[in-house]
Amino acid sequence: MWFRLLRNTSFPEEPGAIVPHAGQLSSRPLGASAIEKIMKENTSLNLSTEVTQEITGIVFEHFNLLVKPCDIIFIFGGSHPGLWITAAKAFHEGLGKTIVVTGGHKPGVKPHMAWVDGSTPESEVIKRELIKLSVPENSIICENKSTNTLENVVFAKEVYDFSKVKNILVVCKNYGVGRQCRTMRRQIDTVDVIPYPFDTEAGNSHILVTRDSWMNHERSTTLVFTEVVKIYRYGKLGHLQPLEHISPALENLVLQYA
Repeated sequence: MWFRLLRNTSFPEEPGAIVPHAGQLSSRPLGASAIEKIMKENTSLNLSTEVTQEITGIVFEHFNLLVKPCDIIFIFGGSHPGLWITAAKAFHEGLGKTIVVTGGHKPGVKPHMAWVDGSTPESEVIKRELIKLSVPENSIICENKSTNTLENVVFAKEVYDFSKVKNILVVCKNYGVGRQCRTMRRQIDTVDVIPYPFDTEAGNSHILVTRDSWMNHERSTTLVFTEVVKIYRYGKLGHLQPLEHISPALENLVLQYA
């Protein structure tokens, strides 16, 4: 199932929100395995219905079945085949005439189970696969040095001029929408960012992560909650657009891991 999402809308302010000082943010690594380890050392999250809904809105943002054509299609780096399959689909649907592909080699990061290209930069593999899917080579711009989401955007600005771009269609995993689109909105704040995500599994498991089912499995719950922690932390660090609102209940929980 292909999801079409819109930008996250702001929630009304609520009294009692926690505003941590920079010193309150932990230096713990934020990978899903690290969060999973921390959670196993403590009690279960026991998320309320309200907090579960709040997390869904933050991580997956909101639905929109109508996606307009954009100036460019932007692919955040990664090794999942869904990246090039989804981008090619968008291109052939006329949703963008240029595809900006990002991603270098990420030492120590386990790639998708279908990845067979070793240390080849992600963007070069994605470009190759896009061409196989009948996307013209001259429609693809590559950035091949970045190793994380922030670098994907920052380094892309070195190979492509975004000054005249008004809207960007972002191809990413569905649970990456909140973090990656917020990064784009912060780093290129003059554009309208429209997510164009695809459903995927939790890591190399066979557990499908969707906005409706992520809370049903420990692994996908860990993965999605990790995204909230990242969004919260990186927002405080200025890497991405910070949360407009977070409830005291969720913020208290996030601060245990941020």
